[in-house]
Amino acid sequence: MDGVSTGVTAVHALVAIVLATFGLAAPPRPAAPTVTGPRDTTLERPVYAFRASRATGFRCSFDSAVLHRCAKRYSERLQPGRHVLRVRAVGRRATVSRLVTVRVLVRLPVPELIADWTVPVGAGAGVPATFASAAYVPVTSDGTLAVVRDGAVASRATVGVPATLNGLLDSAVDDGRASMQRAIWVASDEGDRVTRIDPDGATARFDVAPRPGGLTATDRAVWAFHFLQGTITRIDIATMTAKRLEVAGAQATGIAAYGGSLWLLTTRPSRVLELDPDTAAVKRTIGLLPPFALRRSLIETWWLAAADGALWATLPNHGAVARIDTTTGAVRYIRTPYGEPFGVAAGAGAAWVATDRAVLQLDETTGALQAAVLVPAADRTGFVSVAYGYGAAWLTNYDRGTLTRLRAPGTPP
Repeated sequence: MDGVSTGVTAVHALVAIVLATFGLAAPPRPAAPTVTGPRDTTLERPVYAFRASRATGFRCSFDSAVLHRCAKRYSERLQPGRHVLRVRAVGRRATVSRLVTVRVLVRLPVPELIADWTVPVGAGAGVPATFASAAYVPVTSDGTLAVVRDGAVASRATVGVPATLNGLLDSAVDDGRASMQRAIWVASDEGDRVTRIDPDGATARFDVAPRPGGLTATDRAVWAFHFLQGTITRIDIATMTAKRLEVAGAQATGIAAYGGSLWLLTTRPSRVLELDPDTAAVKRTIGLLPPFALRRSLIETWWLAAADGALWATLPNHGAVARIDTTTGAVRYIRTPYGEPFGVAAGAGAAWVATDRAVLQLDETTGALQAAVLVPAADRTGFVSVAYGYGAAWLTNYDRGTLTRLRAPGTPP
């Protein structure tokens, strides 16, 4: 018998003693409640109805032994997974029925993304890049770059410095040039450097301003934003020279090169700045004002991705992402149903959003949820990053130090 049941029984016994002392008959206990409602459902807020003879009210709870007052029709938002509903009927003079438990399974309302494999790469797995069916994962804890092929680490190279502070995040990107020239670029958050790795394994190092927080690239240049600063580093690929650009008043959290412009995601205030890619002069400012209540006090904005005429920005505090039309500047806000979003990538007609609880595939135009997969409870973390390439989404888990290959239902492995 749980603690609440023991307490309720004690109260019932005390009421009986008081009634007997004054020569009063105890009222009959209410019958055990009958619970109607789905046991297996895809509804986010399933509705349950309670009925019991001699009941004047009900007490209930999901997934807790502590019951609270409930109406005879009760609904609560539930995450996908298994839940237990506990219900008692309450009668006259605080009499209560026996406890009734109902087991409820909430399923995802969309097809589930397929996880082909998960491989350990090292603590502090950062933002990955993809090229030639391989994933390149910077490992923040030791400053290395793990090259993963076919579900195993094929090689590893030192590109940064071991992190001494928790919360630093290394990142990688490929520059999108022809395959014989294509290179992987890695930003070392603590090392204040950006490293280029050529297909033949040759490397070049660029010392940059503090805290290069993320990268974006075209076949002409690579840009690094510097976390919570207005500084941008631009590296010209043809001349292999770096220069420092400044955006006054910006506190950057994300960057993307798209449509001939450079786009900078900032916080305090939340906005996207369209910049000249050579000078970082501001061409347009797009404010981000999500119409959703604050759910957390983490950081207003976190990551930015671009494809198919749109930018995608994650808004962790509001549990939402923003889709920004790069032509009109129109913004659409989409709630993320499972957790707070951090990483985002775009490709194959979708936005791929990594939250602290799940990975979501959203329609590139409407933001509608197309597929999803929940992260096991033991693997849930605020630091999750995602890239898209070669028919798959590549998810890194910072705390668990893993890389997972995910694909949409119906697509080949």
